[in-house]
Amino acid sequence: MKGVTTVKKIIQGGLGLAFYEGRTVFLPYTAPGDKVEFSVAKEKGKVLFGRLEKILEPSNIRKPPECPNFSKCGGCHFLHLDYEDEIKIKKSMVLETLERIGKFKAVIDNIIVSPSRFGYRNNCIFRTDENGQPGFTMAETDKVIPFPKNGCLLLPKEMREAIAGLDGDSLQPNSEVRVRMDKFGAVHFWGLKNNFGPPDILMEAGGYLFPMSPDAFFQINTLLNNKLIELVLSLPRKRTDKIIDLYCGAGFFTLPLARNAMKVIGIERDEKAYENARAAAKLNKITNISFKQGMVEQKFKKTGKANLILADPPRAGMTKKVVEEIIRHKPQELILISCDPPTLARDTSRLIQGGYTPSNIHLVDLFPGTAHIETVIYFKRTE
Repeated sequence: MKGVTTVKKIIQGGLGLAFYEGRTVFLPYTAPGDKVEFSVAKEKGKVLFGRLEKILEPSNIRKPPECPNFSKCGGCHFLHLDYEDEIKIKKSMVLETLERIGKFKAVIDNIIVSPSRFGYRNNCIFRTDENGQPGFTMAETDKVIPFPKNGCLLLPKEMREAIAGLDGDSLQPNSEVRVRMDKFGAVHFWGLKNNFGPPDILMEAGGYLFPMSPDAFFQINTLLNNKLIELVLSLPRKRTDKIIDLYCGAGFFTLPLARNAMKVIGIERDEKAYENARAAAKLNKITNISFKQGMVEQKFKKTGKANLILADPPRAGMTKKVVEEIIRHKPQELILISCDPPTLARDTSRLIQGGYTPSNIHLVDLFPGTAHIETVIYFKRTE
């Protein structure tokens, strides 16, 4: 089935919203005002998930993408727009999602944009095709789209050159390879044939050093990580006795927060990240931090109350039990960080019902070119 429609706006996930014969159509890689021909990839009730076939009349904000793999590889969503338009769309996506799912009308206090749209990622996972050519997979498929001649523009020059310099003997067909760049600019690989990466590397953010295991999570935007930490440190209203950092990972926020409290407790499920966090505290000679390894739902109950709680959960957001435990703890201040607006809106709605008011909302564009953006919300407890 094919049809012609005009895209009205871009919604969560970077999809163009349009209508056709009384049905809603979602179309990737489109811009508001595009008149397009589309085919139907999937139907769900009165919703059509379309595939862009031809641009009949381009939007006045559409531009040629700088990457030849755009719309083929599943990495980027907005390279057919100027960065300024991308930021406007991301802001509207967050506001609309918070109102639609969170049931409150939000106001964005601040947007921190990336100083560069490209070259910001300090790590990625790529795959090889049946010929051993490295690349990223096409959206919602296992098909590998080999990197273009100049590599993925989201990666810094050093990483692109290191990937291009890999010989065929080290790249196994149909395999997965992780690549990370450390604080010194050295590029490391894991998953190559007869080439073993180091057990950990050293990263830096906010003036702190972080020993990182290959698979442990670390914020990917080297250009904005310091500003993200500065933002979080600026939100608490006063120095406090005790802070609890939920889903603390390798201590990215836990270590800086130690400046603002007598005691900080970090809770992390992943054992490698937990060990990295302990090593980071020791390396940076911070003694007022302790870490607990295990499920947040279980360990959180045993921490005692705190004046401030920070939560930076995975994309799936916080479980209902964790939200209920936060409300039971009754911290005066709460900071919630998320890269997924729908789960953020859901969790925010639960916190509002539990007696918390969103006081400040900040956007930090850690993921230029893509449909993702980091949102930081500061909550006050309603007296």
